Amino acid sequence: MRVANYYRVSTKMQEDKFSLPAQKQELKAYATQQGWNIVGEFKDVESGGKLKKDGLNNLLDLVEEGGVDVVLVVDQDRLSRLDTVAWEYLKSTLRDNKVKIAEPGSIIDLANEDDEFISDIKNLIARREKKAIVRRMMRGKRQRMREGKAWGIPPFEYTYNRNTAKYEAKEEWKWVIPFIDDLYLNKQLGMKSISDKLNEISTTPTGNKWNEHLIHTRLTTKAYHGVMEKEFNTGEIISTPGIYEPLRTEETYKKLQIERKKRNEQFSVSGRQNSDNIHLLRRTFLTCGHCGRKILVAMHGSKKNPKWYAKHGRKARLNGEVCDISINTVRFDDNILNALKSILTSEEMAKEYIKIEHDEDEITGLKAKIKNADKTVSELRASLDRLLDLYLLGKIKKDKYLDKEKELTTKLDMEEESLGKLKRKLDVIDSSSFTYESLYQYMEIAQNIETEITNLERAQLIGTLFPEGIVYRDKLVLITEIFKGIPLEVTIPIEPDPNTWHHTKKHIHTSL
Repeated sequence: MRVANYYRVSTKMQEDKFSLPAQKQELKAYATQQGWNIVGEFKDVESGGKLKKDGLNNLLDLVEEGGVDVVLVVDQDRLSRLDTVAWEYLKSTLRDNKVKIAEPGSIIDLANEDDEFISDIKNLIARREKKAIVRRMMRGKRQRMREGKAWGIPPFEYTYNRNTAKYEAKEEWKWVIPFIDDLYLNKQLGMKSISDKLNEISTTPTGNKWNEHLIHTRLTTKAYHGVMEKEFNTGEIISTPGIYEPLRTEETYKKLQIERKKRNEQFSVSGRQNSDNIHLLRRTFLTCGHCGRKILVAMHGSKKNPKWYAKHGRKARLNGEVCDISINTVRFDDNILNALKSILTSEEMAKEYIKIEHDEDEITGLKAKIKNADKTVSELRASLDRLLDLYLLGKIKKDKYLDKEKELTTKLDMEEESLGKLKRKLDVIDSSSFTYESLYQYMEIAQNIETEITNLERAQLIGTLFPEGIVYRDKLVLITEIFKGIPLEVTIPIEPDPNTWHHTKKHIHTSL
C-alpha cells in the first residue's frame, strides 16, 4: 500500500528535542515491516485543534490527488483533536478518497461504521484530553507564580530571561515609565496629553500610536514596580513580587493611584459629567441589527440609582413594522465583563465568544465576499468614469455632476475599505498568523477592567477595544479591528427579559 506518514507536535521544543524524531523513526520502521511504500512525509508543529496546518493541508492535497491509500500516524490524536465540524470535514476527505487511517498495530477504515465510531470516540477523547491539558497548564502556571517564576506575554518594555525565569526591562524602553510618571504627577498632564507627548518622540515598539489606554495601563499595572498579579478562573488571585525588573517604586505606584482617585473625584464634582454615571458602552457606536439605525445608551432614573437602556432615539417603521428596541443593559453588562475575562483566561474559553479558527466553508464564503466586493468596486469606478464622460460631453450640469461624484466617491471609499478588510482577513487566515496568543496580546489591556478602574476609564477602554457594536434582541455583537485592521466579532448573549408585559407590541423578528 502507498502510505503517507504524518508527524505532529504542539511546540517547537518538542520538535527540537525528541518527539518528532521519535515519531519518524517508529513510523518508518513500521511501514517497512508491513511492506508499505512510503510516498510522502508530512509534519506540523502546531496544535491538533487546528484544521488549517501546512503539513496537514499538503497531506490532504495528496489524498485528493489519489496518491495515497493510508495515512500512518503514531496515534490518531496526532492527526486530530478537532471540533465536530472540522473532524467531519477531515473524515469525509479521507473516506471519499478511500484512504484509511493507520496506527502501529491497527487500521481504521472510515467506510466501515464500526471503525468510524471507534475513530469518533478517539477524537472525542483527544479533545477532552486537550481540555485537561489546558487545566493542568493553568495549575502549572499558578504554581510557577507561587515559586516566583514568570509566565505569559509581558508588557512590551520587557523581555524574558530564561536563565532567571524573570522579565528584564529593555534598555531602549526604560525611559517610558519614568517619563509618564513625571508628566502625570509633576506636570499634572492628563492621559491624552501624555500620549500626545509620547507620539512626538516615538511610536510604540509595534509601530502604533500611543493612546489614552496605553497610558492608563502603564499607570495602573503593578508589573512596573516588579509585581506579577493574575486572577485565575478559579477566583484565586496570586500576586508575586520580584518577577519584573522595577521601572518605578511601589511608593510611586501608590502616589499614582491616589492622584487618579483625586482626579476622578474632582471630575465628578465639577460641572462636567459625573464619571460614575457613564455606561461602559458610552464610547462604542451602536447600531440596530434589525433596522440599521443608531442605538443610544440612555440613562433613566436618578443619578444615585441609574438604569441604562440600549434603545432607539425615536421609533421608526421598517417594512410597515415598528422597530423600537429598548433593552435594559443589566441583561448584558455582566456578560461583557465575563466575556473579556474568559477571553483572557484560555483559548478554550475564548472560543465561546470569538471565532479563532476557520474551516474551509468559511474561507470559501470569505473568498465569495471578496469577489462580490471586487465587482462592486469595479462597477463604482466605471460609474465614475461614465459620469465624467457625460459631464465633459455637456450632458449634465456641473452642480449635478459634483453632487453625483461626491455620492459615488463616498460609496467607493466605503467599499474599498471593506474590501481591504476582507483581503487582510483572508491573508491572516491563510498565513495562520491569527492565534489565541496574538488575540491575548491585543486584548490584555482589559486585564483589570473589573476592579481597578473607574466607570469613565472602563467606558474609554471598551470604546478603544470595541469602537462599534450591533444590537439584536438576543445578542450584542461587539466589533474590534485591533488585530491588523481586521474586523473581529465578539458575540455577547443578552439574557431574557424578566418583564414580559411590554412585549405585546408588534416587533420585527429577524432570523439570526
